[in-house]
Amino acid sequence: ILGDTVILPKGWSGRWDVLKDIHKVWFVHDHPDIEVTMNPIRAIITHYNALVFSAHCLENQGSVRPDATRGLPKTIARTLYDIGPTEVGTWSCSPGSFPYLPRDTDECFYVLDGLFFLTNADGTAQRCTNGDTVVIPKGWYGTWDILETVTKLWVIV
Repeated sequence: ILGDTVILPKGWSGRWDVLKDIHKVWFVHDHPDIEVTMNPIRAIITHYNALVFSAHCLENQGSVRPDATRGLPKTIARTLYDIGPTEVGTWSCSPGSFPYLPRDTDECFYVLDGLFFLTNADGTAQRCTNGDTVVIPKGWYGTWDILETVTKLWVIV
Protein backbone atom coordinates (compact mmCIF):
# COMPACT_ATOMS: atom_id res chain seq x y z
CA ILE A 1 0.00 0.00 0.00
CA LEU A 2 1.23 3.52 -0.77
CA GLY A 3 3.45 4.77 2.03
CA ASP A 4 3.92 1.48 3.89
CA THR A 5 7.30 1.17 5.58
CA VAL A 6 9.39 -1.99 5.73
CA ILE A 7 12.44 -2.14 8.02
CA LEU A 8 14.83 -5.00 7.35
CA PRO A 9 17.25 -5.18 10.30
CA LYS A 10 20.87 -6.21 9.79
CA GLY A 11 21.01 -9.98 9.53
CA TRP A 12 17.49 -10.34 8.11
CA SER A 13 17.06 -12.85 5.34
CA GLY A 14 13.92 -13.86 3.60
CA ARG A 15 11.79 -13.47 0.55
CA TRP A 16 10.13 -10.29 -0.71
CA ASP A 17 7.49 -10.92 -3.36
CA VAL A 18 6.65 -7.77 -5.33
CA LEU A 19 3.50 -8.33 -7.36
CA LYS A 20 3.08 -4.86 -8.87
CA ASP A 21 5.13 -1.74 -9.51
CA ILE A 22 6.41 -0.01 -6.38
CA HIS A 23 8.27 3.18 -5.57
CA LYS A 24 11.03 2.27 -3.17
CA VAL A 25 13.23 4.63 -1.17
CA TRP A 26 15.84 2.81 0.85
CA PHE A 27 18.56 3.66 3.30
CA VAL A 28 21.45 1.32 4.01
CA HIS A 29 23.41 1.84 7.20
CA ASP A 30 26.38 -0.45 7.70
CA HIS A 31 27.28 -0.60 11.36
CA PRO A 32 29.01 -2.96 13.78
CA ASP A 33 27.05 -6.02 14.78
CA ILE A 34 24.73 -5.46 17.70
CA GLU A 35 22.82 -7.89 19.80
CA VAL A 36 19.43 -8.52 18.28
CA THR A 37 16.79 -9.79 20.67
CA MET A 38 14.52 -11.19 17.97
CA ASN A 39 15.23 -14.74 16.89
CA PRO A 40 14.77 -15.12 14.04
CA ILE A 41 15.34 -11.53 12.94
CA ARG A 42 12.04 -10.30 11.51
CA ALA A 43 11.08 -7.57 9.08
CA ILE A 44 9.15 -4.72 10.67
CA ILE A 45 6.20 -3.51 8.59
CA THR A 46 4.28 -0.36 9.46
CA HIS A 47 1.29 0.55 7.33
CA TYR A 48 0.84 4.08 6.04
CA ASN A 49 -2.21 4.81 8.24
CA ALA A 50 -0.09 4.11 11.34
CA LEU A 51 2.58 6.55 10.15
CA VAL A 52 0.39 9.58 9.54
CA PHE A 53 -1.00 11.48 12.50
CA SER A 54 -4.49 12.92 12.14
CA ALA A 55 -5.00 16.67 12.46
CA HIS A 56 -7.00 15.93 15.63
CA CYS A 57 -4.09 13.95 17.09
CA LEU A 58 -1.56 16.68 16.24
CA GLU A 59 -3.81 19.39 17.71
CA ASN A 60 -4.63 17.52 20.93
CA GLN A 61 -1.44 15.54 21.60
CA GLY A 62 1.23 17.56 19.85
CA SER A 63 3.43 20.00 21.72
CA VAL A 64 4.25 23.55 20.62
CA ARG A 65 7.94 24.00 19.79
CA PRO A 66 9.47 26.34 22.37
CA ASP A 67 12.02 27.56 19.79
CA ALA A 68 9.38 28.71 17.26
CA THR A 69 10.24 31.93 15.46
CA ARG A 70 6.92 32.18 13.56
CA GLY A 71 3.54 30.76 14.46
CA LEU A 72 2.91 28.03 17.01
CA PRO A 73 4.11 24.86 15.26
CA LYS A 74 3.03 21.69 17.08
CA THR A 75 4.99 18.48 16.68
CA ILE A 76 4.32 14.84 17.40
CA ALA A 77 6.61 11.87 16.75
CA ARG A 78 6.70 8.10 16.99
CA THR A 79 9.83 5.93 16.95
CA LEU A 80 9.38 2.69 15.00
CA TYR A 81 12.88 1.20 15.37
CA ASP A 82 15.72 2.07 17.74
CA ILE A 83 18.56 -0.43 17.92
CA GLY A 84 22.21 0.50 18.18
CA PRO A 85 23.16 3.53 16.13
CA THR A 86 20.04 3.42 13.92
CA GLU A 87 16.65 5.00 14.60
CA VAL A 88 13.60 5.10 12.33
CA GLY A 89 10.41 6.99 13.01
CA THR A 90 7.70 9.32 11.84
CA TRP A 91 7.21 12.99 12.71
CA SER A 92 4.54 15.60 11.98
CA CYS A 93 4.56 19.35 12.47
CA SER A 94 1.93 22.03 11.85
CA PRO A 95 2.78 25.34 10.09
CA GLY A 96 5.38 27.66 11.57
CA SER A 97 9.13 28.28 11.62
CA PHE A 98 11.94 27.18 13.91
CA PRO A 99 15.73 26.75 13.83
CA TYR A 100 17.38 23.39 13.20
CA LEU A 101 20.49 23.27 15.34
CA PRO A 102 23.60 21.27 14.40
CA ARG A 103 23.50 17.57 15.34
CA ASP A 104 26.19 14.94 15.54
CA THR A 105 24.13 12.52 13.41
CA ASP A 106 22.99 12.33 9.81
CA GLU A 107 19.25 12.42 9.12
CA CYS A 108 17.56 11.15 5.97
CA PHE A 109 13.83 11.42 5.50
CA TYR A 110 11.05 10.87 3.01
CA VAL A 111 8.27 13.46 2.96
CA LEU A 112 4.91 11.71 3.16
CA ASP A 113 2.84 14.88 3.15
CA GLY A 114 3.11 18.66 3.41
CA LEU A 115 5.03 21.66 2.08
CA PHE A 116 8.01 23.37 3.68
CA PHE A 117 11.29 25.14 2.99
CA LEU A 118 14.66 24.26 4.46
CA THR A 119 16.81 27.38 4.59
CA ASN A 120 20.58 26.99 4.83
CA ALA A 121 22.73 29.19 7.07
CA ASP A 122 23.80 31.17 3.96
CA GLY A 123 20.15 32.05 3.23
CA THR A 124 19.59 29.73 0.26
CA ALA A 125 16.40 27.70 0.53
CA GLN A 126 15.04 24.46 -0.87
CA ARG A 127 11.32 23.79 -1.35
CA CYS A 128 10.27 20.31 -0.14
CA THR A 129 6.95 18.52 -0.57
CA ASN A 130 5.41 15.04 -0.52
CA GLY A 131 7.49 12.50 -2.39
CA ASP A 132 10.82 14.28 -1.76
CA THR A 133 13.76 12.54 -0.14
CA VAL A 134 15.96 14.82 1.98
CA VAL A 135 19.41 14.25 3.50
CA ILE A 136 20.52 16.51 6.34
CA PRO A 137 24.21 15.86 6.99
CA LYS A 138 25.82 15.86 10.39
CA GLY A 139 26.57 19.44 11.48
CA TRP A 140 24.01 21.13 9.17
CA TYR A 141 21.99 23.96 10.62
CA GLY A 142 19.35 26.25 9.23
CA THR A 143 15.63 26.95 9.48
CA TRP A 144 12.45 24.98 8.88
CA ASP A 145 9.62 27.07 7.40
CA ILE A 146 6.51 24.89 7.29
CA LEU A 147 3.64 26.16 5.12
CA GLU A 148 1.41 23.04 5.20
CA THR A 149 1.46 20.39 7.94
CA VAL A 150 4.38 18.05 7.28
CA THR A 151 4.68 14.34 7.93
CA LYS A 152 8.01 12.65 7.32
CA LEU A 153 9.46 9.17 7.74
CA TRP A 154 12.97 9.63 9.12
CA VAL A 155 16.15 7.62 9.61
CA ILE A 156 18.88 8.88 11.94
CA VAL A 157 22.34 7.32 11.90
